[in-house]
Amino acid sequence: MAINWAQVLQLVSLLAATHSSGRVSVDSLVSSQLRTHRWFRAWDFGRKYGPFVVTGSGLGFLGAALLDGINSPTFGFNVAASLSMGLVVVYTVFVVFPVNDQLLEAHSKLTSHKKSDDDSQTTEEIRSLAAAWKTADLKRTLLSTFAALAGLVAACKQ
Repeated sequence: MAINWAQVLQLVSLLAATHSSGRVSVDSLVSSQLRTHRWFRAWDFGRKYGPFVVTGSGLGFLGAALLDGINSPTFGFNVAASLSMGLVVVYTVFVVFPVNDQLLEAHSKLTSHKKSDDDSQTTEEIRSLAAAWKTADLKRTLLSTFAALAGLVAACKQ
């Protein structure tokens, strides 16, 4: 029995895309301190781990599409999944990273100074940026979820 490498790539990519879209939380029920802690953890871990997961799964879906061929019923779904994961990279670099940089700068200001009058302004700035990050992260998660769904449809069409 020969190994169908297109299916192997497809399933590994599907797992990676599902993993990158699979966070479920109820942010409105957690404290702002916990939300901030989650952001720092996601930023620290995600900046090292995320590019491999997203790029790897995007290339995997593209590889599966090419191995199956353009006439395959899975081709379009694999290409859609690959493009969606590619958009995750672009969106992260151009939308999410600037918000992350602003959050880090504001947090650095807040922690480096002694208590002052502009601490409340910096705290409000951090809250505003955290809300912007939450929205941007939701959109990024939706792109990953779309890729996972397209990959799942492709896997089911085999």
